[in-house]
Amino acid sequence: MKRSVISIEHYTPILIIGTGISGLAAAYYLSKNNMKYTIITKKSAPKQSNSFLSAANTRVPPLNNINQIINLTVEKCGADRSVIETLYKNSGVILNFYEELGIKHEKTTIGVMPECLIKSHGGKKLINKLLNHIEQPMTNQMLIDLEKLDEGIAAILYDIQVDQFTRIYTNYVILATGGYAGQFYYNDNSPSSTGEALILAKKMGAKLKGMSTVMSHPWSIYNGRQILLGGVVRLSEGKIIDEEGVQLLTDRYICEAIAHDEYHEIIDEIIQFELNCIKNNKAMYLDMSHIDKSLLNERFKNYGFSPNIVKNNKVKISPTIHYSSGGIEINCNAEAINLNRVFVAGEAQYNGNRGSGRIPGQAFASGIVFGKLIADKIANEGHFSSLEPFMISNVLPETLEVYSKENNDFPIQELREELSILMMNILASQSTPAVLSFYKEKIQEHQNTLIRNARGSGKRYEDILTLFFGYCIAIEIIEDLEEKYRFSAGKCLTKL
Repeated sequence: MKRSVISIEHYTPILIIGTGISGLAAAYYLSKNNMKYTIITKKSAPKQSNSFLSAANTRVPPLNNINQIINLTVEKCGADRSVIETLYKNSGVILNFYEELGIKHEKTTIGVMPECLIKSHGGKKLINKLLNHIEQPMTNQMLIDLEKLDEGIAAILYDIQVDQFTRIYTNYVILATGGYAGQFYYNDNSPSSTGEALILAKKMGAKLKGMSTVMSHPWSIYNGRQILLGGVVRLSEGKIIDEEGVQLLTDRYICEAIAHDEYHEIIDEIIQFELNCIKNNKAMYLDMSHIDKSLLNERFKNYGFSPNIVKNNKVKISPTIHYSSGGIEINCNAEAINLNRVFVAGEAQYNGNRGSGRIPGQAFASGIVFGKLIADKIANEGHFSSLEPFMISNVLPETLEVYSKENNDFPIQELREELSILMMNILASQSTPAVLSFYKEKIQEHQNTLIRNARGSGKRYEDILTLFFGYCIAIEIIEDLEEKYRFSAGKCLTKL
């Protein structure tokens, strides 16, 4: 790599990437152990995370229920048993965590959450408290490359605001970057959840698993940013109409299931219907014209939604991605398989490949427990030594090929929307291996075209890289589906 591209080079013993609950918990426990570290986020403020937007409902099973929860998570979600055992057998850490931070908590049906006047603000309260106990995070730092060295890792970051590249040498890296739901055009995640850390970890030798496992939700408003609850949706009696009031959903079975709030077993069919509407440029609305306005307003307020989302007796809806469960395979110490000194926490971990991929309340529990275990392991076993610049490779990463001081007009936004619809369609349909192979080839062609033609800096460069990593994620989704198909075919042959 040309040295002139990198404006700054420096060393830090530990690099934490991400400022959600997982990254901040790791930073908190490292601070308690008097360990030096650097923590970064690619957003303009450390609070821009899924954790900050969450109610922070945290699963803490009773001692006599721990084995049951472990078995449920393994059998229902396909999670790794050793990882889940480590998580829940150490879940007592969570209550100590709240007490150390001085955060009052209340019991919930699955565990605990911060006491708040507005229950949905639990994440805000917890994240704000943690930020007062750790080193100040570096903001606007987009991760664009990771390289494995003998004694650690070299990370290249791009400062979106000042248009500057930095290389950080570190003995340990903690990937707490979240998942990849942000790659989908409709999602209720932080925009930073775009999966680049997963792809770059794989480049170093990590294993990705379960990448086709995402939680989709059919009833979102504000272009996927907020999810409507079933008690509100059922008011439509399953009447989904277009702008002119023409009924789009004609399957009476699905309509009745929606009307009775019993649609959860057929969500895939509803998602497929919505994708077909999107393909045909049909906007979708829940028809509320038959409901008394006072009843409608009362129901919306009871469920915490503003009645103002009802326009001309209808509510505009779209499918959205709620979270992703595929990720980097880890051992019970949260260290990436095949990669020593690389730790993974939160949604960047592989969480499961069945059903929704994880059970409610697991995200915060995992972030807190593994944040502590990672910090303790580094503190107890850490080996630190400065890394020299000559140890790095001179090969130019693909992510730097698309950088230029001058922006061009390559249609990034249109291609992102196109890719998102394609990924949703792949996930919602039962594509054959031949079709999956066709999609994969086309995606690789588009990615090559992007590398050849797209150029930019600042926000434009970030958008180009987000699309680049989006193509990588799409390929991982397809390869995971291909693996599932081979596994299913193998089971059928065994039965014969």
